Amino acid sequence: MDAMDTVHAVIYARQSAARTDGSEVSPEAQIAAGRALCESRGWVVAGVFADVGRSGWDPRVTRPEFEKMMDQVRADGVGAVVVNELSRLTRKGAHDALEIDKEFQKHGTRFVSVLEPFLDTSNPIGVAIFALIAALAKQDSDTKADRLKGAKARISAVGGHHSGVSPFGMRTARERIDNIVVSVLEPDEDNPDDVALVERMIQMSSDGMSDNAIANTFHDEGIAPPGARGAMATEKRMAAIRKRRVSDKDAPLRWRSETVRSILTHPAIGGFAAERTKRGNYTVNVIARNDAGEPLTPHRGITSAANWLALQETRKSRAKPRRKPSGDAVPTLLGGWRFSFCALCSGAVSQTPHNGGPGYGCTAPRGHGGLRIKGAEADDFVARSVWARLANADMEDEGDREWLAAAALHFAGQSDATGLEDQRREVQAHLDHVRSSIAELQADRRAGLYRGSSELDMWRATVTQYRTFEDQCISKLAALEEQTVQSISIPSEWTAPDGDPLGEDSTWASWDVFERRTFLDHFLTGVSFGPGRDKETKRIIPTAERVELHWRKVEE
Repeated sequence: MDAMDTVHAVIYARQSAARTDGSEVSPEAQIAAGRALCESRGWVVAGVFADVGRSGWDPRVTRPEFEKMMDQVRADGVGAVVVNELSRLTRKGAHDALEIDKEFQKHGTRFVSVLEPFLDTSNPIGVAIFALIAALAKQDSDTKADRLKGAKARISAVGGHHSGVSPFGMRTARERIDNIVVSVLEPDEDNPDDVALVERMIQMSSDGMSDNAIANTFHDEGIAPPGARGAMATEKRMAAIRKRRVSDKDAPLRWRSETVRSILTHPAIGGFAAERTKRGNYTVNVIARNDAGEPLTPHRGITSAANWLALQETRKSRAKPRRKPSGDAVPTLLGGWRFSFCALCSGAVSQTPHNGGPGYGCTAPRGHGGLRIKGAEADDFVARSVWARLANADMEDEGDREWLAAAALHFAGQSDATGLEDQRREVQAHLDHVRSSIAELQADRRAGLYRGSSELDMWRATVTQYRTFEDQCISKLAALEEQTVQSISIPSEWTAPDGDPLGEDSTWASWDVFERRTFLDHFLTGVSFGPGRDKETKRIIPTAERVELHWRKVEE
């Protein structure tokens, strides 16, 4: 054969699953078949491209090797593109396949399939067959995707673990739940040290140790973090971590506060099923619930469900009134527990010297010049304002009545004096879930997923059922809140004295700073401080006009 007549071919292979094996669909087998075809026809192999772990169906997936092959085709000189079968090239359907072939034809490139020798895009009949096979390939992918989606939905409905690495200290076991075999999570008996480490972590956090302190303790003890072992320490992942580092030093992975937090907040360690949800800029694990809002509990946790829930409440209260400042700082009433804010920038306010004495100042003054206020004046104004409103509360006034109800509910949540708070939270969970379900149904209908009279009738029946349940939840929640308020006696120490409420013999005077914070927290969600001088008139603004009290509301 003359050199001018030599066909320079490239071979392209693809496999969706990120693995190689000896089957006929493995990249190695596809490439070998392509080489054999080229050799039988006397073609020169001018390039080999293989995408492993890359879908030919998902439009979001980028195939780097495919793009390199197309660049070589566009550079001309490629006489033929050889694949094992058309579905290796694309599964997106006839339109995508024809667009690719159009690009081939523009550069004089033939398309050849090893297993489909009847494909010949140089004539109209071959083009038609080409489009038909491409359409069938897409239909096959759609069917597989729907089947996989349906299986995951069934597993999620019973709370099974269907994807991802098991939480640290846990392993999967196969179990039948509601006529379906699913993976459930249980303590990893093969690695008892990991289980013991999680139990220790739970105890340390319950005792008040911060996530960062726990991480530093484990690092100092030389305990390898989860990311440096097992299924997490793959060569590819470790290489990606090294690439992201700024330093050239190949330092080992270490425990981080984020690692501790992700372990302790994962519902599975308490036996609950988990689902991923968006919270701000982060995705977190939350308890998965059934259609009635009840938590799914298919797993065998490292700790009990009650202990895990109690741990979450303890962790949430870290920034609450009883938080102690670090170091040798003397705690003050309004500083150090995320209760006070700057009215100019909404930033946090912390303890800071002011005019030779203790005070409060904005922690991020850049942009507005700074803000400071005398500590004694601010403390006195806030405390007297709360005591005065409590002493003068009028139960005939709707605002005062709701404010006292909110304080009573908050007190109930803190002390759980009546046992009704748990019921209220459970009903609220039901209500949140059913409202979310209604919103999803409405979104589906707007998207046109319900067509025809029978589907619309089913949609209306479901919405009606959900609306009825929503009304029941609202009614029960209102009854529980009323029952809670009525059943709680305002503590006797909340009753303002006849004299000075902050005097030497007052209840306030007998409390330490943390008890005073707890008292204020029942009635307020926080306070904010405004500037001390008017910019235009230069008038000094009195404390009463600088401090805004944010009264607690029932819904909070």
